[in-house]
Amino acid sequence: MIRIAICAFAATLLANGASAQPATDEAAAMHDFFGAALEISVPWQTAGGTSVITRYYAADHTFHETNEEGEAHGSWTIEDGKICATRVNPPRGQAARYCNIGLGKKLGEQWQDSDPVTGNPVFFQLMPKA
Repeated sequence: MIRIAICAFAATLLANGASAQPATDEAAAMHDFFGAALEISVPWQTAGGTSVITRYYAADHTFHETNEEGEAHGSWTIEDGKICATRVNPPRGQAARYCNIGLGKKLGEQWQDSDPVTGNPVFFQLMPKA
């Protein structure tokens, strides 16, 4: 009897579109990221230079990026209002997963966040894909 009630409740949610709402909000919030380039600038605190990563998000929850060390790829999710990117096979000493603000940003916007590991500033710019 409990199983029937749970199934009926789930069917009601699906019929009312409750499961589609988060995907719609997610698609709207990430709209400008798809087909654009997210430039991520990470100043080196010791050497005085800057690492620049260019990341390309896809609607299928994957991304690929390029930087001075080569290319990387992975998947992304949205958690607690942040975009979380998880790299496949990250370089030694680097975190595989980072969550940063940026959700809902529009093409041409720039913003700053903090590196979740070091607390150092990280700069973001959402640009048209070259």
